[in-house]
Amino acid sequence: MAINDAWVALGGASGPYGAALAPAVCGLVLDGCKRDFTNGSIYWSAGTGAVPVWNGAIGRQWTALGAESSWLGYPVSPEKCGLAGAGCAQDFRSGTMYWSPRTGAYPTGGGIGQRWIQVGGVSGRLGYPAGQLVCGLAGGGCVQAFERGSIAWTASAGAWDVGGSIGLRWLELGAQDGGLGYPTNREICGLTASGCFQNFERGTMMWSPSSGAHPTWGAIRTRWAEYGYENSWMGYPIGRETCGLAGGGCAQEFQRATFYWSPGTGAQPTSGAIRNEFVKRGKGASSLGYPSSPEYCSSTGCRQYYQWGWLDWEPSGWVMFHLNPVGYCQALNTGALKYGTAGASRVSFAVAERYVATSVTFATCLKGNNGYQLEWNVPGYAGESGFAWAGVATGPTINKYSPTGSFTVTDAFGLGNPGTALNYINLNSYSRWGGRLNGNYNKYFESSADVFPDENMWYYATRPSHDYRQGVVINYNRPPDSPIVMNAGFAIFLHANRVPTWGCISLLESDVTRFIQSAVPGDRIVMGVGGDVFN
Repeated sequence: MAINDAWVALGGASGPYGAALAPAVCGLVLDGCKRDFTNGSIYWSAGTGAVPVWNGAIGRQWTALGAESSWLGYPVSPEKCGLAGAGCAQDFRSGTMYWSPRTGAYPTGGGIGQRWIQVGGVSGRLGYPAGQLVCGLAGGGCVQAFERGSIAWTASAGAWDVGGSIGLRWLELGAQDGGLGYPTNREICGLTASGCFQNFERGTMMWSPSSGAHPTWGAIRTRWAEYGYENSWMGYPIGRETCGLAGGGCAQEFQRATFYWSPGTGAQPTSGAIRNEFVKRGKGASSLGYPSSPEYCSSTGCRQYYQWGWLDWEPSGWVMFHLNPVGYCQALNTGALKYGTAGASRVSFAVAERYVATSVTFATCLKGNNGYQLEWNVPGYAGESGFAWAGVATGPTINKYSPTGSFTVTDAFGLGNPGTALNYINLNSYSRWGGRLNGNYNKYFESSADVFPDENMWYYATRPSHDYRQGVVINYNRPPDSPIVMNAGFAIFLHANRVPTWGCISLLESDVTRFIQSAVPGDRIVMGVGGDVFN
């Protein structure tokens, strides 16, 4: 029969396969037959004829996979050696088994095997197969590892190789089960700065010598593409996209910028000193929220808008912080306020843009079922010298500084109670506020004497500007917020007559009255320069 003829042609018992160990066995798959010899076996089928399988690494691996019943089927040619790297190979009906001293024996075939041959086979950049061809993966795909990369196949994309730094990074990110999915084309090089890229089902892997290999996908990649990919001023990605940030946001670092994405803003780039300030404040968890625009620059500086405010870069090097009144309330909701408010139901703010500035934005936030919401906001003024630095006492009133911090309100005063839950002091001609360093310091008292620096509250209430016709005591340097410290500052009020003050906050009288009518004991006023009040 054909098996015996093939054995004789190989030298019979004196040949490399040695003596027969048993008679031929038939009735195998596809009505095939085989006969075992000392150093191997000879298999026969009608479609392949009689072909020997040497009892070496290739033969043992084929047998372990199921021999003729495996996906490889019957051998179609003898094992041949002398390949690159001292390797050997044997062809079977549905694939080829390769062996090298470095890898051992592994088969390859189908679309993956065809792609491997296209990129050079054993002499190509991938080298020998280094693992089994594994199918039944996500999306019905197959993957096989090689010495220096992998080849992945899907019915929709076909077979594509991934190797080098891009291939290693793909494996680190979970290969086909990761965020990128399967490759959809080959790696393409020759980009700016000697870079390369490869497309995958759900994104692209970018590589350059200076940045390494990193994936880009989704809205951040789309936005990056609008700027020109790696040819833009941002350069290549230097890290993967990171999600799970505050407010469900994501971020990705590039060589000269960072992209931030949130559901409410989309993807926006930020860079330089403005980015540094944004990061220092807590990124998306800051009071600013996420960037809502790119950076705009002119000869006078640069500006970038955020969900609740904006940052300005000035040629002097300063980055100025600006927050919208709605952002004040949002800062309460997100914990982006630097001062505690003890859960007060109503928190008001008097915020200046910078130190030495006297104008402020006064805003009131009311707590409801959905957190704090803006109730109203108006312009006002602080002390003529602006705000004292955080943690620094205002000192004597003649310094004209307003204090920075969070303070309760428990008392109001004026020429007639407009209706309030606060303790209301009806002023009279004896009403004074203590400024001398004695037992009346920073307290209300009544006296017929009018001695500076005690304040004659009646005078300020009845003079033409009517500063104290309606007012609220801000509990700076006094109970219940703190013990009184002599000469640390006194008479810090919210009062009428909207002009720069000697340390108080001034609004229109109608706005002071509105505040008094809605306030309850324990409400808070947070005061200071925005950049030092909010994160």
